[in-house]
Amino acid sequence: MKLSRHLPVLLILALAAAEAHAQDLFPPPPKQRGTFLVPMITVSETYDDNLFFTPFPESDLVTRVTAGAELGYRSTPFTLDVLASRAADTFTQHKDLNTTDARTLGQVSLNYLPSRSLTFAAAACYIETRTPSELNTFSGLVVGRSEATRLSVTPMAELRLGAFSNAVGFFTLADDTLDGRDASTRTGGLGVDRRITGRDTLSVRYERRWFSFSGIPLGPTIRGEKSTADVATFGWARDLNERTVLVLRAGPRSAKGRVNAEILASLKRRIKGGRLSVTYLRSQATTLGTNGALDLESLAALYTRRIGRHLEISSGPGVYRNSLRGLHLMAFHLNAETLWRFTPYVHLGASYALDMQQPDFGADGYLRRGGLQVRLIVSPPQRQPDPSTDEAPEAPVEERGGSSPRGTGPTTPAGEYR
Repeated sequence: MKLSRHLPVLLILALAAAEAHAQDLFPPPPKQRGTFLVPMITVSETYDDNLFFTPFPESDLVTRVTAGAELGYRSTPFTLDVLASRAADTFTQHKDLNTTDARTLGQVSLNYLPSRSLTFAAAACYIETRTPSELNTFSGLVVGRSEATRLSVTPMAELRLGAFSNAVGFFTLADDTLDGRDASTRTGGLGVDRRITGRDTLSVRYERRWFSFSGIPLGPTIRGEKSTADVATFGWARDLNERTVLVLRAGPRSAKGRVNAEILASLKRRIKGGRLSVTYLRSQATTLGTNGALDLESLAALYTRRIGRHLEISSGPGVYRNSLRGLHLMAFHLNAETLWRFTPYVHLGASYALDMQQPDFGADGYLRRGGLQVRLIVSPPQRQPDPSTDEAPEAPVEERGGSSPRGTGPTTPAGEYR
């Protein structure tokens, strides 16, 4: 994929690198042309030493079985991808939490090129989960076990204005629920970029965000909240060399009668046998479990390396500072993981994740949780993509808020327990 062709989309999706944790290592998705059908079964054992994320930890061993499938059609002018999965959990100690609907995922994405100068894309995603922390990727906040849902739709259009310029527009609708509390986000944006040299591209972008919260208990009444934000940013992307890409974007954000800075700085580098990314983000987002749009600041890194042909390792620390109504909440995350393909059909993975965060905004002390997981993945191998064709850009990590269109992909692969 040439960076110059898809740069507007890449700039919009660049915030996917600001995750609080390393993505699960997973078998590569299908990229071959024509129709495809990929079934997958994952069985995992997770030891969670603070199951409900409280000051009084309760541990348990959780067995999760996930069945899913990815199917679709891929060609140069048209691509359709459908992903669906369902997970069941069994608890050793807390048997009342046993369920066959621990996580349900349905996702559809399509890409259509009616001409060389015009591209249409759309994605819709529905997630129902009992571990809502997996949806809080930008804020990095851990939420205790509870039933949460997310429904999001994002249409997008990209127009090539000439040999060196592109324009892109998108609109995102996203709705979250958590224990009867609702949060909605609507985000519309327009942007233009222009390649000025063989290595440099400049961009300008405007966003309008609408946030709405309802169903929040406050004594005998129900309190709702609405707010808007206007964001204008200027960006610069540079290919430092054939292995390294730097993306910078900054500008003012006007919200709630105040003006703050919106900043994204991302460095991605391919190294021998792997890749490294470091991202600093200062933006705005909503998060499950909180009534109001957060001002967030984060620094996250992700290192992935392939050892030989069949072994991968990955690690990613993240530090997050979330602010709401003048109060702050710090969160820290560290993830280490390995994935071993010992047959073409079977993968064995192991990971350890550590979370620490303040109990609430402005509160003293920290809550801690550690999780050790072993998982077995059974899935048929995929054919390699045709090297003569461009690959479609990867779907972003879904998150509501921030500076990217949300809802275009699952936060985590179908088998993850967090």
